Amino acid sequence: MPVVISENLAVLIVVALLSAGYVMPLLKKIKRFRVAEFFAVFVLGLALSGGLYLAREVLHNGAFTYAVGGWSAPWGIELAVDSVSGLFLITIGLVAAPILLWASVDLVREVGSRARAAWYLTLYLLLVAALSGLAVTGDLFNVYVMVEVATIASCAIVAARSNAVSVEATFKYLMLATIGSGFVLLGIGFLFVLTGNLNMNFIFQELSTSWQNYPTALWVGLSFFMVGFGVKSALFPLHVWLPDAHSSAITPSSAMLSSLAVKGYIIALLKVFYIAVGPEIITNLPITDIMTLLGMLAIVAGALFALAQDELKRRLAFSTVSQVGYIFLGIGLGNIHGLTGTFMHIISHGATKALLFLAAGAIIKQTGKTRISEMAGVGFEMPVTLGVFAVGSLSMIGIPLFSGFVSKWQLLLGSLVNRNFLAVIVLVGGSLLAAAYLLPVLRTAFFERSQDRTVKEVPYVQLVAMLFLAVVIIMVGTFPSFVLQLAKQAAGTLLGLEVLP
Repeated sequence: MPVVISENLAVLIVVALLSAGYVMPLLKKIKRFRVAEFFAVFVLGLALSGGLYLAREVLHNGAFTYAVGGWSAPWGIELAVDSVSGLFLITIGLVAAPILLWASVDLVREVGSRARAAWYLTLYLLLVAALSGLAVTGDLFNVYVMVEVATIASCAIVAARSNAVSVEATFKYLMLATIGSGFVLLGIGFLFVLTGNLNMNFIFQELSTSWQNYPTALWVGLSFFMVGFGVKSALFPLHVWLPDAHSSAITPSSAMLSSLAVKGYIIALLKVFYIAVGPEIITNLPITDIMTLLGMLAIVAGALFALAQDELKRRLAFSTVSQVGYIFLGIGLGNIHGLTGTFMHIISHGATKALLFLAAGAIIKQTGKTRISEMAGVGFEMPVTLGVFAVGSLSMIGIPLFSGFVSKWQLLLGSLVNRNFLAVIVLVGGSLLAAAYLLPVLRTAFFERSQDRTVKEVPYVQLVAMLFLAVVIIMVGTFPSFVLQLAKQAAGTLLGLEVLP
């Protein structure tokens, strides 16, 4: 890779995605619009390559910072590239590209016209750019900017179909997301008043010597962050917008929101808590205990709500509420295994939930049926689609050789290290509940006969996209060494520990 590109790669990834997004509306007049869609997929592939390169550089040479425009912090914008950034950039690339490839087959039909499809691609790339920005930003000003861009883009892609149900879900999402943004902005204001800085490293240096002088004010500020990002990431009981938004949106939007969008806000929360404030202060305040409790409640409550749903996409939406609980449980455990499990679950759930939503969308598109009870025998007519759905289900449950097992094993180790046996019970119970709401889909599809023989598989492009995600899940579960080492190093970065290869 040329030196100029490698030295500026952190900012080039975000700029390339933004530029490609703004170009999309200009391409709506071309004769074959699918060329524009594949161009967007190509840009996402380049972003994935850049993320992999940065992750390899961090593993071999350590973290580094990049001063945008040559203006060093605190006067300029600083990008911080570390294991956290590398892991999330890889996750974004691995998940966003196949989702958009799947969408390219019938995006124009889904949204109604070429013009709307072009704007959808713009919003999709803006969302990916904002999430990539959250991965690499090193100051709270840009955290807020990227959070707002991601929020607006997420709301817009929910409303892409422009029917009454989607518009209502979008309005609910927008109202609650705005409230969440207000809490985040208040939290940033508190940290700025207390430290006089927006750069995370400078905030950490200031708080490390003076936080005992105003612990109550700091606690209030961090509570605002927890509530604001909790709303945006659908942490139970702040999840009320998610089921309607994710189940009513078109399939690519559902997959993108559940697999990546909510994770970006969690990455931002991790940066604020562990990089800006620091692990010592976080463990001295009751924040980790609260997140552990909320994580366990989310695992159980989300799974129970999912069990009660007969509509397939709505069941998967409530499943996201439960799976977000695993991520917050790992944050609350606050040790190397717990945070490693958090990062592994971010990448595992990202690929798994994208695969499940794409497979569900394929079933609904080909059969016209949205309810699980109506899907008898679909597995015989769509064996590849239901096969990859089975891969995603086994990963979600936490079966060995699938990526979900790796993340849940680390969370289990973190719970045992803390002697939190209630968390161990919840982790095991959560996996059993996941089996209870996912395996009936496969039982209905494969073990009940249907007289309908007119159902066919989706086009090969969509099959390739789903098979790619299934391969990612199996590879991470079978050969997890690279991703696991990156996740451990990311956990060590947050805790201020050196993790040996």
